[in-house]
Amino acid sequence: MRAIHFTSLFVGLAAVLPAQWVQQTPTLSPPPRRSGAATFDPVSNRVYIYGGMTASPSQSTDEMWAYNGQWTQLTPTGATPRWGHQMVTNTTTNRLITFGGRSPLITSLANDTLEWSGSSWQTIATANAPSPRFLYGMVYDSARDVVVLFGGRDGFAPNNETWEFDGTDWTQVVTTDAPAPREEMGMVYDKSLNRVVLFGGCDESTQTIYGDTWWYNGFSWLDVSPANSPSPRFRGSMVYDSNRSRTIYYGGFDGSSILRESLEYTGGDWVTTGTTGPANATEAFAAYTPVTQKMVTYGGFGGSFSSDTWQYTGNANGVFSLFGAPCDTAAGTPVLTATVPNIGTTLSVQASNLGANAGVIWVEGLSANEYNGLPLPFDLGLISLPGCGLLASPEEVTLTLATAGAAGTSIVLPFNLSLIGTSIYVQGLVFDLAPSLIFQGATQGGRALIGQ
Repeated sequence: MRAIHFTSLFVGLAAVLPAQWVQQTPTLSPPPRRSGAATFDPVSNRVYIYGGMTASPSQSTDEMWAYNGQWTQLTPTGATPRWGHQMVTNTTTNRLITFGGRSPLITSLANDTLEWSGSSWQTIATANAPSPRFLYGMVYDSARDVVVLFGGRDGFAPNNETWEFDGTDWTQVVTTDAPAPREEMGMVYDKSLNRVVLFGGCDESTQTIYGDTWWYNGFSWLDVSPANSPSPRFRGSMVYDSNRSRTIYYGGFDGSSILRESLEYTGGDWVTTGTTGPANATEAFAAYTPVTQKMVTYGGFGGSFSSDTWQYTGNANGVFSLFGAPCDTAAGTPVLTATVPNIGTTLSVQASNLGANAGVIWVEGLSANEYNGLPLPFDLGLISLPGCGLLASPEEVTLTLATAGAAGTSIVLPFNLSLIGTSIYVQGLVFDLAPSLIFQGATQGGRALIGQ
């Protein structure tokens, strides 16, 4: 893994621009609407939107539009009016998938599964399906080639069911832990983590608003809510930025106010970009376009229904964030810190709050998901740390001894633009040398998301 000391490629380095929102001015736009579905299609390089609720008269629509800098209305067959649904792109089959929502009437509920062929919507007859619902979360897990659906409301109360669609049928996944029942949460698939990421949402039946963050790996849900979690909110827009390997969340409603914060989740923590976005900050259509490297939002609600189109561009700053749980030693909790991981610098990582005779075995790798087919985290009971997890793939392992209760390591990051948006994962396994080498604990995992 010190293979991360790639041969340097000295190329021109552009200035790091701040995150920004820019309103677009297409010659034609769909009428004002909210709470419909959007996704990006990599074959046509266009954002598609489908359905939603119109302002006057208040009704659901079956319209479908495509955006690539200009909006074009499509004339698909097989579409039915719906709102409160989600839409994803299966990048293996290059088909769009949607499910249920309020359809075909504004107050009725559906649980049909539809596939877009490029010119028409076709209903997929499944033997099993989630119950009729709307305001659920849904993403496409490209690593496992399944659509993942969570939660939603059946008209009376939300649930916390997890379902997966393999292209033919739906299967409910029963997990030992799961987020509380909710609706209107943000949910994406983070390809760099190979995890579904879920944030926020609400339970209208109990007037509960959530601000927690969860990961789902196909088997179980894990609450990874960091110290800097955003305040509870729902109805915001959440997309995964595949170019910068982080999740973007915009807007939302906290129960009393519409929020206009731009937030980013880096795989270990949330940061605010300090950028105020459009007023239509709830129930907007949203997708990420990797070609332009921008988040696109359309419509939504911000005091009134909107027909505005906006684009968000994030900055390319490096971020070091923590994930997973530490394992305490006799000296207490080992603390992991690091410098900002930007290209052309040396990433310095340190573990502190160590004992007098301590040392650290540094595990450094390119994944927090698996190593040689072995799922992570891996229980470290083999080295007398049962219940403690190995959080980073061990492509490289080094040993350093502690001085004054701290030990560190460093990784050279070449001056290479192609490294921006990639990640290095690191963890320190703490041992004691006296009277013999005994493992005592471990730090949290650290994710160095390389920036400019």
